[in-house]
Amino acid sequence: SVQAGPGGRLLGAMAFDPERDRGLRAIDAGHLFRHSTTRIAIRRGAYLRSYTYDFIELFAPHLTREVIEQALEGGGESYEL
Repeated sequence: SVQAGPGGRLLGAMAFDPERDRGLRAIDAGHLFRHSTTRIAIRRGAYLRSYTYDFIELFAPHLTREVIEQALEGGGESYEL
C-alpha cells in the first residue's frame, strides 16, 4: 500500500482519486513516459452482460451502452470507436 509508509509509487492517473486518496500527493510524471493506447476488443456478435458495459464505461466514459450497441449494430469491417 502506498499509504503504508514513506516512499513513492508510480500509479496510472486512473488509479488516483483525489477525494479518496486525500492523504496522498500526486505529481504528474507524464513527461517521463511515452504515450500509450489501451484498447478493449469485443468479439463481433458477442452477448455483453451489463457489468461488461459498466466496465467499459468506467474505462472510457464516452463509450456508453448506447454508443457500444450502435457500433456493434453498424455494418462494415471496422467497429472502432
